[in-house]
Amino acid sequence: MTPWTKLVAGNPARRTRLHDEGGARIPVGLLARNLPFCLASLAARKFTGESAQVPWISYSGRERIARFLAAGGKRMLEFGSGNSTFWYARRAGSLVSVEHDEAWYRTVAPRLAKLPNAEYRVAEKRSAYLDVSEDGPFDLIMIDGAWRDDCARFAVAHLVKGGAIYLDNSDKSAGEHTGNVPAARRLLIDFAERSGLPWEEITDLAPGCLFAQRALLVGSIAEA
Repeated sequence: MTPWTKLVAGNPARRTRLHDEGGARIPVGLLARNLPFCLASLAARKFTGESAQVPWISYSGRERIARFLAAGGKRMLEFGSGNSTFWYARRAGSLVSVEHDEAWYRTVAPRLAKLPNAEYRVAEKRSAYLDVSEDGPFDLIMIDGAWRDDCARFAVAHLVKGGAIYLDNSDKSAGEHTGNVPAARRLLIDFAERSGLPWEEITDLAPGCLFAQRALLVGSIAEA
């Protein structure tokens, strides 16, 4: 990757930093609204070395999730953990979060232990990652970790009526640990259309990331 490509696009998969990896551009209104927040989060991270305990997902997506959880008492499942986990736990009625990276799990677990409504698990093997059936069904399922195609199949089978699914980075290609993201995307859209559920994709900025990213929203947090 040339220095110019890195500056303009961030990586070779994007046309520019304003385009996600699927080629969609951030709408002007979202860019104008969220760019100052994004720049502020980058500055805070650079000068303090710390990141705010908020999900590193699109600003638009976070707003939708916040409204959904504001009703109270929601049972939530998160595949993939981080600063997002604390934010979700403070808003959901209960949270189960599954992490595949044991080193990262050991970093997060001591702090998360202070939140009594959050159950945090580590599952390094793909076969164990989805072993949360007995905790469901769930009102909101966040797919933001490993093996996302498996997570999508799990999500459509363990979602309550009126619930929602969020697939982060739905513009990505298949990866060794993220799984087959395009397959996860197709599966969730097919599920939504068969079930008569709304779905939409949002291209927006996110905290700490000066480039566009896309998310797929299915169910109650979608507006389309």
